[in-house]
Amino acid sequence: MSTTVTTTQTETFSSGRSKASPRDVWERRISELVDQSHKHTSPYDAQFGPFTINIHPTVYSPKYFPETWWYARNIPPIVNKGSFLEVGVGSGLNTVAVAASGSTVWGVDINPNAVETTRKNLEVNGLQGTVVLSDIFDKVEGRFDVIFWNHPWQYDSAIPSQLKSEKTLDSEYKLLRRFIGEAKDYLTDKGVVLLGTSAYANREAIYQIAKKAGFAHKELLRGQESIGEGVVEEYYILELKKC
Repeated sequence: MSTTVTTTQTETFSSGRSKASPRDVWERRISELVDQSHKHTSPYDAQFGPFTINIHPTVYSPKYFPETWWYARNIPPIVNKGSFLEVGVGSGLNTVAVAASGSTVWGVDINPNAVETTRKNLEVNGLQGTVVLSDIFDKVEGRFDVIFWNHPWQYDSAIPSQLKSEKTLDSEYKLLRRFIGEAKDYLTDKGVVLLGTSAYANREAIYQIAKKAGFAHKELLRGQESIGEGVVEEYYILELKKC
């Protein structure tokens, strides 16, 4: 089955007031979407702009969760044909979009289904890239102008049971600390980390982790998407630059 996904977008470079729905309202709606996504028991296709994307049921689905497509539309101009590494490729939509913009791409994921699916999606869309099974940087080779991770931004476990998975929960940001701490070894001299995160994330903790690892931070981009039933998510792209 193929599904065409359309979204609306609002963006601002300012650090003004968040437009995200209240956290409890969001949690109820996102739990419904998680349940819907879990009804898929085999891979399925969805269309995102010019890209046909196969989605494995074990990865975070851009059909149900529009953040991936928002990042896929906004990251390529930032990368601007530089070399690109995505950590946690999932369906590969971000990696595909950046490859289509003319960048050399690498992708890694700890889930073998995500690795296989991303390789397939690059091929189906007539693109090339290197995608390997890796626990963050363990199997990464080389240095990159941009390293991106749409990180699991939930900081503590006081959340609905559907959200207590490695896709969304990083207790006290243990994985994020490792990621930021190791990132310098894989950046070019002027390379940057782009962190995809949420209005509901513990951004103060993120900033402290970045500072301790020797990175300056700034909010590069912000945008919102509807996830239905009048509920709005808000996303951020944070830039971390070596001090």
